Amino acid sequence: MRYPPLKTLPAIFLIALLAACSPANRALKHSKSLAKSGLTYEATLAALDAVEAKPNYKKAMVQVKTLGTKEIQNQMREFNELKTVGETVGALDAYVRAWDIEQRAANLGVLLTGTSAHASDFANLRIGYIQELDGKGQAALQSEDFTAAERIYVRALNYDPENESLRASWVTAVGEPAYREAQSLMTESKYRTAYIVLEDLERLTETTYKDARDIQSKAVKEGSVTIGVRDVLAPTRQELDIARGLRSDLISNLIGTQDPFIAWIDWNEKNRYEATEQPDYLLELEMTNWREMPGVRTSYERKGYRRVAIVTKDPDTGAKATTYDYQKVIYHDIDFKYLVHGALRMALVEPTTKEVLVSREVEDIVERTIATAQYSGDATNIYPGHWTNRSEDKPSDVVNHSGKAVLTSRFRTSNNPRIIYQMQEQIRNSLVKKASITMFEAMHSSTFLP
Repeated sequence: MRYPPLKTLPAIFLIALLAACSPANRALKHSKSLAKSGLTYEATLAALDAVEAKPNYKKAMVQVKTLGTKEIQNQMREFNELKTVGETVGALDAYVRAWDIEQRAANLGVLLTGTSAHASDFANLRIGYIQELDGKGQAALQSEDFTAAERIYVRALNYDPENESLRASWVTAVGEPAYREAQSLMTESKYRTAYIVLEDLERLTETTYKDARDIQSKAVKEGSVTIGVRDVLAPTRQELDIARGLRSDLISNLIGTQDPFIAWIDWNEKNRYEATEQPDYLLELEMTNWREMPGVRTSYERKGYRRVAIVTKDPDTGAKATTYDYQKVIYHDIDFKYLVHGALRMALVEPTTKEVLVSREVEDIVERTIATAQYSGDATNIYPGHWTNRSEDKPSDVVNHSGKAVLTSRFRTSNNPRIIYQMQEQIRNSLVKKASITMFEAMHSSTFLP
């Protein structure tokens, strides 16, 4: 039998540890623990969570099938018992719990049954209770107690989610407070906030409440502004060339946010003199720093020995004898690094008063090795003129002839000046990304456009 190498054992152990700590395994372990404690319902939900975290997880699916079948039987038994004694709410809740387990399992590919046999009893039982809840909800709506009405209709929809009348009443309970809040915000000139309130309402209810779209259109018309992006100020020609591409990418990112309240304009010199109207605000850009530092060198000095074969010939017999001499060698490893640092300042200015409303600065720095030189070769591969050697050993030198470091590879150099252009592009893209995020956050603050 072949065993795995010792080097692979830590990797195997780490993989097994990570697998055991995954969300699916933790949920399955929690499910088994709850099942041992007799909490079958909670154990079934935990098993469903495990399958949702890792679809087609066989062990968890078996757990769902085993516990789910048992739990649905328990809930249906409780449903019949509570229905018999007149506990309508408890009976309805028991059926809903079983139905929820059945539906979640079906969505995950596990077939559970048991609720269909009691569906007619559940439908007959919920009619009277839903009518009672609807009456309370309508009374709450008439008294404008929208919080209570929302709570009542959420409970009613839990028993009959397909009832359109209940859903319409729930939409009214949720939508009327938000609608009134948006109207109040419009009178206070808080157009963006009103727009967001109605947008969140439509996302929640999945429908348009009354004339919310018209209010949103009015908010955009009244509260929208134009921002002109000025040319980038740069002290040197190189910074100006880099800043031009940066500016165009920044404008593309800002336009890509699709903010309905902000129209971004390319306010370069040409458009500036041809325009008849001035933007509401100006975004001024300045390349405050672009620093490139070549020549950052790191040198490592090392000492070693090289073995030199000395062949001697006996003048009398002509016999040759080979002896070895160990010569001390000092060699260096050199790393030549390059650093690029960029900084961009942004200022949102009111053009008439020249007031700076928002001022931010972003920066980034990167340092990489563009050239290396290292030697670890034998005597024949020493690069001439760059290495120093001493052929004589001092009396204090101790040479371990049996444990010499064997130098096998050759002198290696690498020089890749293209890395500099990659670094410049990396810094430029980083400044664009940081500037886009910073301006997006600043533009969406309540202090700028309420």
